[in-house]
Amino acid sequence: MRPNKKQEILKAAVELIEEHGLEALTFEALAEVSGMSKSGLIYHFPSRHELLLGIHQHLAEVWEQELIEVAGGPAAEVDEVTRLRASVISLSENATRADLLVTLDSHTHPEFNEVWAAVNHRWMPPLEHIADDQTRRAAYLIQLVADGLWVHDHIHDLRLSTEQRRALVETVLAMIPLNG
Repeated sequence: MRPNKKQEILKAAVELIEEHGLEALTFEALAEVSGMSKSGLIYHFPSRHELLLGIHQHLAEVWEQELIEVAGGPAAEVDEVTRLRASVISLSENATRADLLVTLDSHTHPEFNEVWAAVNHRWMPPLEHIADDQTRRAAYLIQLVADGLWVHDHIHDLRLSTEQRRALVETVLAMIPLNG
């Protein structure tokens, strides 16, 4: 099936962010990268805000689809342990520059943040009761480790090899509490 124009624009926008950063995302630059006219882009995304919101939605949907595939079903249909395992596995690969920049940008506007919060609320361990529940605390710490694996190579001068990353993921998965 041929992707629709909006999806083509969003993919081009992500490629632009990956290569040049979020600040390089302009309608002019996107027109050049996508091969579409500026007016064609504005038809689909009337403002930069709408374009950014579309990018947040697109990347959040891609991530949630990955979580669903790893878990074997939507968050509502799998248990907490399966959701946590899916999160660890999906975050075990190093973030792309675009994923990282867009995720960091999510806190610049409530609408962007809501997009990611919806996915997080479905898949991440809840914060409630972590102070007084050892199992919930362990699950949340495992989530923090997964988040760290995802950003590791962007914030450290040493990069994890595939073998090192795989070994760490296996260790983290073995730490998941069995009674979620």
